[in-house]
Amino acid sequence: MTTTALGKLLAYWTAQPTEMPLQEELGLIRAIRALDTTDIATDLASFISLIELVQRSHASNGIFEMTEADEAHTVGFFQWLESLENKLGMPLATHADGLGLTCAELAKRMPR
Repeated sequence: MTTTALGKLLAYWTAQPTEMPLQEELGLIRAIRALDTTDIATDLASFISLIELVQRSHASNGIFEMTEADEAHTVGFFQWLESLENKLGMPLATHADGLGLTCAELAKRMPR
């Protein structure tokens, strides 16, 4: 049984639907950002799995629900991942494709 915060988070979220409402996605982002960097470094595979859960949900649904108020959280998460890359010695932002896009950038790429 996994006892770390990272392991518990992954176990919970992998049992949820892949596509989640944006507010749940943002809650997961907050939970990921609250993780201890030491725990992340100890279990990078699980951490990357969590990033990919956010990315899949965001690509399927989040980009359509996101408002300008929400983009601070998604873009901020992407930027936080980029800042962790040097500390952890591993590319992370590549697992978060699309999370760095603002509403304006999404609108240009996918006009309605």
